[in-house]
Amino acid sequence: MNKDINAIISYIAKQEGVTEQEAIDEMQSAIDEGYNNPDPAVRAYWAAMPFFDRPTPQKLILYLLEKIENEKQH
Repeated sequence: MNKDINAIISYIAKQEGVTEQEAIDEMQSAIDEGYNNPDPAVRAYWAAMPFFDRPTPQKLILYLLEKIENEKQH
């Protein structure tokens, strides 16, 4: 699965015309911004995720992929 995540990040980077590290940095910045959002609905969404702290882009991608797969099976 790690290979899949790296392929996703590579694809995003190519689509955005940036390096993979720049894509990761931008994703982390967006995650940090969302994680720090004071809106109660946003905070509840993050609280429902199985992370002890803000996730890395790789962990968030993995979580979302697994969530999509589980929803497709039900």
